[in-house]
Amino acid sequence: PVNLLFLLPVFFFQMTKSVTNPEELGGLASQMTNDYGHLALQGRMAAATAEPEEIGFQIRTRVQELGHGCIFLVQKAGALQICPTDSYTKRELIECARAVTEKVSMVLSALQAGNKGTQACITAASAVSGIIADLDTTIMFATAGTLNAENNESFADHR
Repeated sequence: PVNLLFLLPVFFFQMTKSVTNPEELGGLASQMTNDYGHLALQGRMAAATAEPEEIGFQIRTRVQELGHGCIFLVQKAGALQICPTDSYTKRELIECARAVTEKVSMVLSALQAGNKGTQACITAASAVSGIIADLDTTIMFATAGTLNAENNESFADHR
């Protein structure tokens, strides 16, 4: 879903830029709708697997809020296509695009909050891998006899 989150603001930017060419808005609105559909599906799966449940609820709620913002944005794009010279509708379209961009960042922050446990596991696994690599290196040198023994005992005795 994160990849889609980065695509959505691009479409919003193009929409606000297309205020001068309202005939482009239909295609952009259609593409945004398709992308949101994919995001909603991925968001549902992320919410279902998020721990704790509160994070899942936040993801679900923020994705729904983003959907409502997208609906308003598409409606304003349609209104601007009907009356391309209406400056009030142009301003509303820009405001809707700004609001949707804000909602995208809220979805992204909810997804990142749900990812903290995963990141902690990755960090811990990396630390453990480093320790294992250090132990393997020490064992290799000890087996080769290059480590100085403090007494006459062999490494095999301690292994």
